Amino acid sequence: MARIVDVAVREFRTTVLTKAFLLAAVVLPAVVWGLALALPLLLHAKPKPLVGHVAVIDRTLAPDNAGMQPFLAAEFDAERARAERDRRTAELKRLLEGTLPPQLRDVMQGQLERALETPLPDVQLEVSADDGQFDALKARVRDGELLGLAVIEPTLLSLEREANRFDLYLREGLTRQQVEELTDGVQRAAVAARAAREGLDIERARATLAKPTAISTTLTKAGEDVREDQIAKLFIPLAFMLLLWSSVWVTGNYLLTSTIEEKSNRVIEVLLSAVSPLELLTGKILGQCAVGLVMLAMYGGVGLTTATSLGYAHLVPPEKLAYLGVYFVMAFLMVAATMTAVGAAVSELRDAQTLLGPVTIVFMLPLFSWFFVSENPDSLFARVISFIPPMTPFAMILRVTSVESVPGWEILATSLVGFGGVVAMVWAAARIFRVGILLSGKPATPAEMWKWLRYE
Repeated sequence: MARIVDVAVREFRTTVLTKAFLLAAVVLPAVVWGLALALPLLLHAKPKPLVGHVAVIDRTLAPDNAGMQPFLAAEFDAERARAERDRRTAELKRLLEGTLPPQLRDVMQGQLERALETPLPDVQLEVSADDGQFDALKARVRDGELLGLAVIEPTLLSLEREANRFDLYLREGLTRQQVEELTDGVQRAAVAARAAREGLDIERARATLAKPTAISTTLTKAGEDVREDQIAKLFIPLAFMLLLWSSVWVTGNYLLTSTIEEKSNRVIEVLLSAVSPLELLTGKILGQCAVGLVMLAMYGGVGLTTATSLGYAHLVPPEKLAYLGVYFVMAFLMVAATMTAVGAAVSELRDAQTLLGPVTIVFMLPLFSWFFVSENPDSLFARVISFIPPMTPFAMILRVTSVESVPGWEILATSLVGFGGVVAMVWAAARIFRVGILLSGKPATPAEMWKWLRYE
């Protein structure tokens, strides 16, 4: 046992004390961690107001027609913007007066504060029908004197879908929100002008077609009222899947490359003079398992910090983290057995890629089908791949972190099948490792590796 521990410690130190690992598993997560902590401050940053002059070449203008000028003036009017902000803040205040779950109250309070802090736009319009000023106005936009130039064709006021466009030339340096405000104002003005031509009351039409806001709250069996975000719930299983996948496969590749390097450099012969092949295999797997746990802890901590900063910590209950630990051990042992077996059977990395190709496809099937499994965790497909050992941990992490709960008997049954698969794969890896680790030259074929399994 002491020799196994020595091999494991050597494998661990050889991996974690490299610059590449420190950069990938320590420095990078630390930077992301800092960004996650600062994320609320970044999201609550005061936006840059849209202030300045905008030129409009309105080709719908005529001596007997005001064109879009009155509608543009109405959309960019400061009083309209103030009334819209007052309406939104009044609605938020009304909702905050009721009984709300803590998470939902915090989110809405933040929305109210941002609405009150957001400065109102102050846009001055210069509307003209003179095409001769086009080049001069573009030059003013390029020089920064104008925020932008909108060119409106007469066909924009028609109901033809093919003509539903206008040209907008923007000053360099505008933010995304400023561009959206400017674009939205011209779009709303065009819709209002069309409605006026058709004899419609645009405000009543907008009020009629406005979709109501749905505030979804899940009433849990524990008596808590939890705000739900369907988009976040969709991507939580993917986040768990990627966390498990990256920590397992990165450390598995370390195991593969170190085995091939030690074999090609004949270091493996020195090691085998002190320990048995089984002790060497066990120590290497345990050492890299510790490396994987470090990566899992670092990137998992980053994910939890980000979820907490965004107010989604309630979507990651402790039992899901426990499942992540269990399925990490299962997945790592499967991948480690595969990597050590392949590493012992070849002498060069390019030969290993050929043998790993078909196996990798099997492991990646749950990753390719994450959307279907997380959306339908009780489907026949999800259940079937949960009972196929190479895919069990990856399929089950998607299922247990999805919206619907997985029956306890399935979790227990798939765990027994999964760890049974681990035993079989580690046994097969040990058989291949003890024969292939001392062979050099031509890489082993799958048929030869199958014969090694039957050697006594």
